[in-house]
Amino acid sequence: MKQLFATIVALFVGFFVLVSSLFFAIGLSIVGFIMSKTQSKRMSTKEDREARIIEGEYSDVTNY
Repeated sequence: MKQLFATIVALFVGFFVLVSSLFFAIGLSIVGFIMSKTQSKRMSTKEDREARIIEGEYSDVTNY
């Protein structure tokens, strides 16, 4: 009887954990998708305001 009760409790807890992790995964993926869209819009407007300059040293390699 104890084994049956322990098995039922273990199955119930396992099912609850699987379902709750599925809800968390779906919710976090939706939030991540929305945040990526807003972040990309924010970055594109920021790039438009700034000059597009690559800083660094210049080496002439036309004679190689």
